[in-house]
Amino acid sequence: MDDLLTLSNLRTQFSTDRGQVKAVDGVDLTIREGETVGLVGESGSGKSVTALSAMGLVDEPGDIVGGEVTLRAPDLAESFRDQYRNPKFVDGDVVDLTAAPEEALRSIRGDAMSMIFQDPMTSLNPALTVGEQVEESLRLHQYGNRKKDTWLNGVRELLPKIGGKDIDEEVLDRTVDVLSEVGIPEPTSRVDEYPHEFSGGMRQRVLIAIALACRPRLLVADEPTTALDVTIQAQILELINELQEELGMSVLMITHDLGVVAETCDRVAVMYAGEIVEEGPVEEIFQNPSHPYTYTLLESIPTEDKERLTPITGNVPDLIDMPDGCHFAPRCPWATEECTQGEIPFLQHGPDDVDHRSKCILEEFDTDEYGGDEALSTSDNDIGAPLLEAQGVKKHFSRADGLLDEWLGLDGASVKAVDGVDFTVYEGETLGLVGESGCGKSTTGRTLLKLLEPTEGRVVFAGEDLTDLDGSAMREKRRDLQMIFQDPMSSLDPRMTVGQIITEPLKIHDLPEAEPSDGQSRRQQRKDRVAELMEAVGLEPGQVDRYPHEMSGGQRQRVGIARALAVDPDFIVADEPVSALDVSVQAQILNLMEDLQDEFGLTYLFIAHDLSVVRHICDRIAVMYLGEIVETADTDDLFDDPKHPYTQALLSAIPDPDPTVSRDRIILEGDVPSPINPPSGCHFRTRCPQVIPPEDVDIDQETYREVMDLRQRVESRNIDLDAAEGETTQASGHQAAADGGRPAAAALRARFFDTGLTGENRAVVDEALAALVDEDWEAAESRLRDRFESVCERKNPALGENPHPAACHLYEQD
Repeated sequence: MDDLLTLSNLRTQFSTDRGQVKAVDGVDLTIREGETVGLVGESGSGKSVTALSAMGLVDEPGDIVGGEVTLRAPDLAESFRDQYRNPKFVDGDVVDLTAAPEEALRSIRGDAMSMIFQDPMTSLNPALTVGEQVEESLRLHQYGNRKKDTWLNGVRELLPKIGGKDIDEEVLDRTVDVLSEVGIPEPTSRVDEYPHEFSGGMRQRVLIAIALACRPRLLVADEPTTALDVTIQAQILELINELQEELGMSVLMITHDLGVVAETCDRVAVMYAGEIVEEGPVEEIFQNPSHPYTYTLLESIPTEDKERLTPITGNVPDLIDMPDGCHFAPRCPWATEECTQGEIPFLQHGPDDVDHRSKCILEEFDTDEYGGDEALSTSDNDIGAPLLEAQGVKKHFSRADGLLDEWLGLDGASVKAVDGVDFTVYEGETLGLVGESGCGKSTTGRTLLKLLEPTEGRVVFAGEDLTDLDGSAMREKRRDLQMIFQDPMSSLDPRMTVGQIITEPLKIHDLPEAEPSDGQSRRQQRKDRVAELMEAVGLEPGQVDRYPHEMSGGQRQRVGIARALAVDPDFIVADEPVSALDVSVQAQILNLMEDLQDEFGLTYLFIAHDLSVVRHICDRIAVMYLGEIVETADTDDLFDDPKHPYTQALLSAIPDPDPTVSRDRIILEGDVPSPINPPSGCHFRTRCPQVIPPEDVDIDQETYREVMDLRQRVESRNIDLDAAEGETTQASGHQAAADGGRPAAAALRARFFDTGLTGENRAVVDEALAALVDEDWEAAESRLRDRFESVCERKNPALGENPHPAACHLYEQD
């Protein structure tokens, strides 16, 4: 394969008052035609800045101070030779992106090279429809309508109608095609919707549509799935893989998730402190890591066979004042004096025919030495009597604007965030609560602690009904129940020091209970308690006067844990405590939580969406979907024998950090339905790949799923019939004849069914489609319901009381 993009000794720095931040420090990387290269490393290692440098998108105070980025693009090179007289940034078929003028770079971005950014909500313009944002890229590169940078054209971009024309038909058709290619349903009608009207997964698909609209040769994907649930992540990764295969493009995949790299990449480059420290084929990197950083990073990942994790000690160095020699030496278990001197060379590893290089002076290192002190085996927790019970707990949020709306009944349907959950947490155990975003996990945790008042149900803690307690009594009870929040930066007061944050609950609850010893003040007694807590969670005494912004993410989370421990609680709700942390820091926090549980006899409700983390730390797991618990089991039982189709899909979507492992993945279509109007019966039926057909209907599962998808779209009136009329030319003559000369009905069948419909099933669907063409929605809905109604929509399955219950009609509950 020919080289497509080449980074040679690339160096990017940012000017600050403290000095030059060496974000990218001599990076060499090549991406070949048609391959996927992964760029991995901890936060702050320089991954995103490398990508932005390659795209020419580094803003002030950043600057590319050395090296070059070249793109092999014969068509562009020829175009630039015609546009510029003797362009120095063009050499044969190669374009030097670091030397090219901004105007030339603009013609490359979005055309030959495109980028998917991490957060679609901040990357998409909230003032423009998604159609206008896809159309902008098409007009710029393919329809010869590039506008100059003037204030008038800026206004026209925000208010397109000022220009006097709507999007012309050709560009609109192409926009609809692009949105359809990335899986946006009913793209003809959705081109006029705004980003806030799309779900997180759909917004990410819009970003992909914008990036791929002009068929780029290279796609730079910067953490494209970081903010997504594991099921939506599986959808997006499969979409990128399918589009790459279809378009033959190259992909630079930037991520901190090593499981994503293992499943999607051909080659991997590992970054640390602005440098690439190891590079090679994905199988070689994962099976034979040759740099200590790569090895220790892989060892930090929770896996089935690890009783205790081995985190990397320390933090990424200050990029202004980096250590001499190997930047990883201060944290490396195998570092020698030679590692801290001079330039570190790259050494080749593995077979002779494999390009596997590592920036380390060690040919090999003894991995048996690693983790001897930290990775101590842990015994199973002693599980005691029931400590906390949730009995039919519901939490509904009113949509009324005020009390008057509620009195007048104008609040509409409430948001059923938690809709009747029952579970028990036993003393000394860790119960995991998992599910997609929006399923009600965090609301459940807050309702248990009465941070939110339950709408219905009871919460019993240590035999006492918390729902009967008034404000002062509940405040006193919160000494026994505490919470660790997901984002320590937003849950810690930025105006308070670490010492003040940990002291606050001691003051509120008048702790410690014991009187100060002779000659000791109450204030000094609390200072001593704060020092004990800081030591318990692994914080240095000198950090007591620091503010949250002066600490790393892992250190901030340790402060949050220390604050929760200050009142000596029995039960802690840990709400996504490691989701915002790098894998190495995550390992530190998980080990800390396990140690504290053993030392203080804590009981956890551990809320998470990362199932590998849950498997490592939890004794039992409850799976939640749309406000309900659908399955509970001991951790090993759940992973070995998942019963509910939703649990099976969740587990199948976990990226495996082993490129040699292949497995069948269950891809769930669509997003979690709205909790305002959840589906009748089983809430999961609208996405379930095993929905149960009527006993008297002979139909295979895949076709029945397509029928149910059609029914949902009919019931929600979410089918663009005008678009179907436009698709009639795609329907063949015999299809149209089979529909009684109704080509629009044939087009609708082609849109919704990839499998074959036969017999009575085909006849009923054809009748319903014909009614749709006549815009008789009620008739279509009724005809489909009469034939295909499932038990899954008529009756909500109950969660049984056996050791491994699943709320699914596929199982008989004991």
